[in-house]
Amino acid sequence: MIDLIPRHNSPSSGLLGQRRPLGVVGGMGSLATAHFLEVLARKSRVERDQDHIPFIALSVPSISDRSQAISIGSDAPLRQILERAYWLEKAGCGAIAIPCNTAHFWASAIKQALSVKLINMVEITRQAINDSRGNEIHNLRSIALGTSASMQHPLYVQPNENGFGNDFFRSLNELQSEAVKIIADVKSGNIKNAHAHLMQVIQSARSFDPDLIILSCSELSAISGDLGDDNDIVDPINILADRCIDWWMAESQSLPGHLADRP
Repeated sequence: MIDLIPRHNSPSSGLLGQRRPLGVVGGMGSLATAHFLEVLARKSRVERDQDHIPFIALSVPSISDRSQAISIGSDAPLRQILERAYWLEKAGCGAIAIPCNTAHFWASAIKQALSVKLINMVEITRQAINDSRGNEIHNLRSIALGTSASMQHPLYVQPNENGFGNDFFRSLNELQSEAVKIIADVKSGNIKNAHAHLMQVIQSARSFDPDLIILSCSELSAISGDLGDDNDIVDPINILADRCIDWWMAESQSLPGHLADRP
């Protein structure tokens, strides 16, 4: 039998040419990764397969629990995330996206360790909020729902007691506990119950009249449905997809003769 598949030393040699694909560190969790890739495809709004953003998604879900690691001061997830990011670098990726909010607890260390761009989901979400609201995020009445670690060590904003009052802070632990239960349901596949429960938690959060409710866990994004279209809801996964598209467009235009636009 004739071997028709060319063999090269580098995974990207020949196959990708001058195009450098997006690298996605996935598996945190698997449904969240799949959801991000679906959002990326939907937002691309192209007319043919060849115009979609090329990506390499590495979903090896054996990464230690991020929230638990943060609570005990362990950096095990950082080492494991970097192992995967380095693999994507070697595969020829030109930028790295991590569709997991809590993983961005180590964003500074990840950025410093990489030789390619990290599209920092937390950083770009903060910037998107500032741009859309015309105000700094810390000046807004914001509630972030996510893992216990991302709420106890706020990635986006620390709730301001002067802005919400004592009643909110007495309810904050309950909101955190309910969000953690929803995330656990998503990870275990109990999607129907998780979605209904999320609607209840959003309703409870809205009773405090916040300016923004941030879905600061990608599992919550994965089951949010049309919630992301509401004016008071911020979905970092949507923002990450937008910025990945922006990166790819800039990357394509930087090539000689716009080679990335050719079939």
